[in-house]
Amino acid sequence: MKIKVCGITREEDIAKLIELKVNYIGFNLLDISKRKVSISWTLAMIEKYKLQNKAVLLIDYKNTSHRNIYSDLDLIFQIYHFEPEPNNVKRLFLPRNATLLKQFKSADFNQNKKHKYLFDNMDGALGGTGIKFNHDILKNMKDKNFMIAGGLAYEDLHFLKENKLWGVDLNSKFEITPGVKDHNKLEKLRTFL
Repeated sequence: MKIKVCGITREEDIAKLIELKVNYIGFNLLDISKRKVSISWTLAMIEKYKLQNKAVLLIDYKNTSHRNIYSDLDLIFQIYHFEPEPNNVKRLFLPRNATLLKQFKSADFNQNKKHKYLFDNMDGALGGTGIKFNHDILKNMKDKNFMIAGGLAYEDLHFLKENKLWGVDLNSKFEITPGVKDHNKLEKLRTFL
């Protein structure tokens, strides 16, 4: 199971995640986020720590300054407010509301091999609510070639791995305060990496 830790705002947290060998590290550039970081700091950290294959940038297509980012950089993006799907992006984590999981068919998850769907509880927000949705829905699904987010704690990971989920996006339950990761909680991830 792939592990993405999102909402990174501090260099010491990046160093910890590299030590743990997490699969993806998320940088939030959304103006509305409590964990927003600047593009210049993000790019400096990607360069310094050689994160080109594991950095995921959360951007908003409505923000015109963000549009240049994904067309100029060869990174992974999680883009909100886009229609249609940008075709000049190497890899996308396509954010969707978890309520859509009941409507998706196996073929939907494999439509585009380079992109992955990321399902989150988006009730009243773009995501990042820290509210878990009912994971029992995953038990009867045949194809779980996607990532989920939304209030995931360490205790949820065993169930998700046993149910052969492709990946998880971790954030608020691994923090002391927004943007400050709890290294003791992160350390527990070693059993899944």
